[in-house]
Amino acid sequence: MSSVAAQQPNSSSDSPTSTLPTEPDEGAETRNFFLLAFSQVVLRCGWIFKTESIIIPAVLDLIAGPGWVRGLLPILNRIGQSLPPLFYARTLKSMSQKKWSLCGTTLAMGVCFSLLAFCFVPPIRDAVDGWFPESTTWPSVWLTVAFLVCYFLFFAATGLNQVGFGTVQGKLVRVTKRGRLMLVANFAGAIAAIGLAAWLLPKWLTNHDAHVHWIFGFAGGAFLLSAGVSALLKEHCDKAPHVKGTAAELFHDAFSVLTEDRNFRRLAVVAFCFGCSLMLFPHYQALARDRLGAPLENLIFWVIIQNGGTAAFSLLGGPLADWKGNRLVLRLMMFGVFLMPLIAIVLIHTGPSDATLFNWLFLLVGVTPVMFRGLSNYVLEISPRSEHPRYLAALSLCVAAPMVASPAVGWALDAVSYEAVFLTVSAILFGGLLMTWTIAEPRQSV
Repeated sequence: MSSVAAQQPNSSSDSPTSTLPTEPDEGAETRNFFLLAFSQVVLRCGWIFKTESIIIPAVLDLIAGPGWVRGLLPILNRIGQSLPPLFYARTLKSMSQKKWSLCGTTLAMGVCFSLLAFCFVPPIRDAVDGWFPESTTWPSVWLTVAFLVCYFLFFAATGLNQVGFGTVQGKLVRVTKRGRLMLVANFAGAIAAIGLAAWLLPKWLTNHDAHVHWIFGFAGGAFLLSAGVSALLKEHCDKAPHVKGTAAELFHDAFSVLTEDRNFRRLAVVAFCFGCSLMLFPHYQALARDRLGAPLENLIFWVIIQNGGTAAFSLLGGPLADWKGNRLVLRLMMFGVFLMPLIAIVLIHTGPSDATLFNWLFLLVGVTPVMFRGLSNYVLEISPRSEHPRYLAALSLCVAAPMVASPAVGWALDAVSYEAVFLTVSAILFGGLLMTWTIAEPRQSV
């Protein structure tokens, strides 16, 4: 098959590699590259203060407790990041300047976390306690519900933000510089975030108290600043008519990618398996605290190690993506994701040194942002630029699909064992790792 035929977006051929996007405006590319990198650095500085694998579940444990409540976090996270982008893809495609989508959704992320911080301000919490003077349960129920609602709204905005960022990146940054952008954003962002966490978290988080309003308030402020930076991007206007659609048509838009593109179907299996690993992320910190007696202060060390892992894996993944393509990056990152639950189970049975060794497991959690970006960048390469929102929305659905089982996973951890659940997920991840050998490398067809 010729490369031209293989690059048709609606082809159902065995290797439907799409035409690489039109190269961006060279005059503005450098400016936009650094603005996008800086906005992502600022975003990561806020993200470390709300790490959903460590800080978020630990705070929820403090106000709620049961594993099934913690198990709601991944499903709220992934539903928020998958369904809203599905309904938003056509709107984004028709926007003349995509940067305003990126700016607006980042702004919404900042507002959500600012509201969440407001719920934890001591006078507000004291006032709520005063509404239920005879109860020790209802104040926690109120705060838990407010927490979960804000958490869901935040990730709905995050899902729109990720599709917007991918679309803006596809428009403004050429394909051979996207790995470099991932490297700069993740590495510089992780280093800056580690410095801020090491400085501020010991002031706000101890074994005896957690100033959650300051932690979440800082995160919200960073997201608001990132929104302001993204508004400075220089972008030419697209001319695309706005096409409305029913919910059924929008779902068809996303699922048609699976029927039209065989290579994407294979990638969808990888994304689905990777999504299974996300169900375990809130439980790593619970495993360490339940089985190893890790103190609350360890959260600081864990978020620093995790972001250090992101920086290290970005140093590997960024240059490899530009040099060899994103398929190799996906293969390597998926191997790291596969190892995480296996290593966790081994470490809780290794003897007196297991508590210290377990701390370093969070290095592998740092693989996750690189894996996410690798998936997005791979999709940007196999789809025409006009179809980026649709392909990215379909990818989000594939990652989110296993999350319907997340509350059951949280229940099973309490009812069965950590070992059984972690080993089952690891077996699924091994299947996803094998599938990375079946997807095409787009650059081999160009």
